[in-house]
This record gives sequence, structure tokens and C-alpha cells, in this order.
Amino acid sequence: MLNVFQSFIFYGTQMYFGGEAFVIILNSIFPSFLHMANTLPANAGITTPELVGFILFIILYFPVIYFIPPHQVQKFLVPNLVVASATLFGIMGWAVHANGGKVNLVSPSIEVPSSQIGFIMVQGITSIAGTYTGGSDRVSDWTRYAKHRHSPTPAQLTALPLTVTLFALLGIITTSATTEMFGTVQWNPLIMLQVLQATQYTAACRAGTFFAGVGLLSVTVFINYTQNCVSSGMDVAMLIPRWVSRRRGSIIFSVLGVLANPWRFLTQAQTFITVLSSFGVFMSPAAAILVADFWVVRRTKWNIPDLYTPGGIYWFWNGLNWRAFVSYILGVVWALPGFVMAVGGPSVADGWYHMYQISFFFGYFVSGGLHILLNYFFPPPGLGVQVNFELIDGNFVGVAQGSTDSGDSVQQEPDDVEKGVASSTHESGAEARGD
Repeated sequence: MLNVFQSFIFYGTQMYFGGEAFVIILNSIFPSFLHMANTLPANAGITTPELVGFILFIILYFPVIYFIPPHQVQKFLVPNLVVASATLFGIMGWAVHANGGKVNLVSPSIEVPSSQIGFIMVQGITSIAGTYTGGSDRVSDWTRYAKHRHSPTPAQLTALPLTVTLFALLGIITTSATTEMFGTVQWNPLIMLQVLQATQYTAACRAGTFFAGVGLLSVTVFINYTQNCVSSGMDVAMLIPRWVSRRRGSIIFSVLGVLANPWRFLTQAQTFITVLSSFGVFMSPAAAILVADFWVVRRTKWNIPDLYTPGGIYWFWNGLNWRAFVSYILGVVWALPGFVMAVGGPSVADGWYHMYQISFFFGYFVSGGLHILLNYFFPPPGLGVQVNFELIDGNFVGVAQGSTDSGDSVQQEPDDVEKGVASSTHESGAEARGD
């Protein structure tokens, strides 16, 4: 549910950004569109040109959801990477050149007491980690399509940190150059290009912003597809697989994203940015529990048939693992007072706010440590046993490997295994058909 909620926020935001890219394209083609009057009231939170761009993005985006299945998107991502790189490097190169080759990356300077440097560095890491946690927890939605278990590992260890660092630097350089040009700080290239069109509407400007708009539109489409649409569709399908497939879940999510008026997410920019960077408060403890459960508690051993068996060992108590919930709540609760203050709530003591500022690390170690301790003193059934599917005499049968550490026996009835496999196969077939 946490994943669905944050995907919903990011999904709506990216749809709005896609509409802004369309505005740039239409501005560059039609001078009349650039000067189109806004006929919507101020409380609508969106202008007439932005609404037109938003509708056009919906018209473009929905066929992508319907006709491109996840396992075929790779062939579109490679050229999209080239387009994205050319677009962002091009915008940076233009900004630096238009500013006379000057880029001031260190001014204005801020004096920081030496006693606070370490804490501020941890705070900065927490903020960035919280922002990227939303995307990192959806990696498994895509790595499951890999041909081999460790196929994604080299890219995750090399390309991911390289691209994140490089494109963050591109944004800093571009913003620094345009700030000196326009006199205002504008981190969003979609808004910055519209400001450029409003002030320097020349033939060169129209051509440059057109190609930049097309590039940013392409980037937005596939960011939303890979990071939000498919992942949220999978999550919804997991919650109610009998009625919803991945494709249907993505379409439902898209419709809800439109009805939510996503431009209102950006009405209060500072609060919005704070909320985005604070996802780590809620996601870090969850990630710690998953890591601790898989690597430490279960030592990478799973009873695979029971994952598909109603009432199996992973059903716990009415479908809830109380150990995980206790660990999660105790890892989150300490950061909530500071989080409420950060988004505009009442002031709290400095200690509570500092706890929020380093919540990513604090919540991670508290929840992960508690989960290990609770499972040590209250071990669930099936620890230390790997049960795989094997084809014996034409039937899938669960075969145990290893021994249980908790003293609870793990037995898998062949009928239950076959039912689980049949259910899994039926859902996989529905997914392949896109039902």
C-alpha cells in the first residue's frame, strides 16, 4: 500500500510534467498558443494552455499503457536513453553558452559551524535517499524479467550511481547558469524553457525549445511508464488478482491519476518537495524489514509453494505478520513529530526535529534490528527450509531442502502445491494475454 500511495503521487506529478512538455512544443510551433489567454479561474490551479497540454499527454500516454507490455519496453528504453542524454546535455550546453560560459557553483557561500558538518552531511544523505527510495523499491518489478539472477547487478553497481550523479550535476550547472540570466532560480527545465519562450521568442529559440520539448516529453512518458504505471498496476493486481491484471491495474491507476487533478500537488511547492523527500521516513523501515527478513531471518530460504497457498506459513495471523508491523511502527513513530512540523504543523522540540532529519538511517536500523530480535524470540514456522517446485511424474511437487530452525515442521501436500501452481499459472497466462 505504501508503494501504491507514493506511486500515485509521482504518477500524477509526471502526468502534469508531460502536459508541460506539450505546452513547450505547442508554444514553439504556434505563436498564438504562446499568447493564449487563460480562461480558467485562479482556484483551478491550472491554466488553459496547461490543461490542453495535459489532455494531449493523456491521449498520447494511454495507448502506450495498453499496447506496450513490460517485457517489450526494453527496445524503447535504449533509444530513449539517447534522446534523454542529448536533450539534457543540450539544455546545459545552451545555458552555459548563453550565460557567456560562466557557471558559479559555489556562491553564495554558507558558513557552517564545524560541529554541525557531520550532522548536516547525514541530513543531506537522508533527504536524497528518501527521494530515491520511491524508485528503488520498484526495481524488483523489472529485475524479475532478467534472464539470470545476477544480470541486473553490474548495471545497478555502475550505471545507476553514475547516471544519478551525472544528471544531478547537469541540473546544478544548468540552474546556476539560468539563474544569472533570468535573475530567478528555476530548477524545473519545463518551466525554465517556457520562461525562455516568453522572453526570447526568436526562430532559434523556437527550434531549440521544440526539440527540447520533444526530448523531455519522451523522457516523461517512459519515466512514468517504468517507475509508476507498471509498478502500480502490478501492486493493484497483487491485491485483487481475481479481478485485476497488470494492464487493468495500470489503466485504473491512470484514470485515478487524471481525476486527482495532479497539478494541485504542486500548488504548495515547498510542502510538496518536503513530502517527496520525506518518503524515506515511511519507506526506510519497510526496506530494512525486507532486507532483514530475507538475508538474516530466513537466510535466503523460501517455501516457494506456500507463497501461492492460501493459509500457508506466510499467511501468519489473518494475513498479517505482527513482527513486521511492530518493527515498522517503532521505526517510524520517532520521526513523525518532526515530519508534521516540516510540512507546516506545530513546532516541536529540536530533538524530535533532528530525529526526523536523520530518519532514513534511524528508521532503517531500528526497524531492521527489531525485526531480527522479534523473529529470534518468536520464530515463525519454516525458517531454514528451502522448498522448491520440481516436476515429478508429470506433476509439480514441493521438495524441501535443508532443515527447519524453529522446530516447526514444514510439510507441503502435493494437492496444495498443484493448486498453487495452477493459480500462479492462470494469473501468469492472464498477464501474458494482457487481460
